[in-house]
Amino acid sequence: MKSLNQSTVLNMIRLKEPISRAEIAKLTKLTPPTISSLVSELIDKNLIAEEQSTSASSGGRKPILLRINYSAYYIVGVYAAAEVLRVILTTMDGKIVTDSSKDITKLPTKSEFLNLMTEMIHSVLQVKQIERDLILGIGIAMHGLVDTEKGLAILSPHLQLDNIPLKESLENEFNIPVIVENDVRALAIAESWFGQGQGVSDFICLSVGRGIGSGIFINDEIYKSTFYTAGEIGHTILDVKGPLCLCGNNGCLEAYASETAILKKAKELKHQNKTILNEWLKESGNELSLKMIFKAAKEGDPFAKSLLEEAGQSLGLAAANMINILKPSKLIVEGSIFELGDIVLSQLKQRIEKYTFKSSHEEIKVVCSELGKTGMVLGAVTLVLKKLFKTEG
Repeated sequence: MKSLNQSTVLNMIRLKEPISRAEIAKLTKLTPPTISSLVSELIDKNLIAEEQSTSASSGGRKPILLRINYSAYYIVGVYAAAEVLRVILTTMDGKIVTDSSKDITKLPTKSEFLNLMTEMIHSVLQVKQIERDLILGIGIAMHGLVDTEKGLAILSPHLQLDNIPLKESLENEFNIPVIVENDVRALAIAESWFGQGQGVSDFICLSVGRGIGSGIFINDEIYKSTFYTAGEIGHTILDVKGPLCLCGNNGCLEAYASETAILKKAKELKHQNKTILNEWLKESGNELSLKMIFKAAKEGDPFAKSLLEEAGQSLGLAAANMINILKPSKLIVEGSIFELGDIVLSQLKQRIEKYTFKSSHEEIKVVCSELGKTGMVLGAVTLVLKKLFKTEG
């Protein structure tokens, strides 16, 4: 109970800082002596600091106000995707102190993957030579299906790995608490703390990359489901006779609108169409990229434009169905596909507008994430912050 009360006080200071002891007691319904004791303990732990108010209270005395000491402790955040591993060290307000990334160019074995992650965390910690006691935890935003209770990566399809014991392995190595979450749910949590989801109780975060996933926020909490697999919008079916998806089903959204799907379709059909992509590839010999498709579309290439429009329409249809079921007040989209140009986003918005069932007073905003891929690794950090401030339950 003391630990819970400490977190309650800590979170109240975070939300209302600078704030006096009297105000905390009033807002938390805890007694002034209890608040005084808890605050003293938090000061001893260097988690909060006192400052003199600039204005006097009604009695004439200037109250002592409290703030979080964000630089006192650190958090390690890890983003593990199929193509990159990124590790950051931050202070308690999410400010990045050290940042390290490594591209994954070939599929690793389970042990190779764990060894690489372990080496990168060691490397990041050594940069600042921070004492282990000052590391509050390690958060991991992991691609694929994740069991958050066991800290286990159940299935990472693009890495072709399963049952990776992330929590067990890293806690044994570092003796620091480890929290594991799916990467897109971690992104949604980051959006709720630092991004477009701040102050929004119900929203969906849609992420498009090599795969497609979503994080669902309901009543100020991330929705996981009993099986920790909620939000797999990429594997909702658009057409049972559609293209084969990596998951083994036909017609998944991911097989229509992911970066992988767009590039695959472009490679299969470019020689059958008049497109400047053929000329560019002849001249440079480079591998076809998403940036090239967007550039061609901007220059008026009908084939490139149709590829992106169709992807946007597929994403919009899936998003509209999700919106009809959950009725969030905001949809946050993330991915290069939205950053490189407006074609995909405009088609997505049109489909949402056409196919969502809503009353006249409803307004569902569609916005682009300002955190981008940094949101994934920042979400990993936020997993630890949520534990520290006990903002759920």
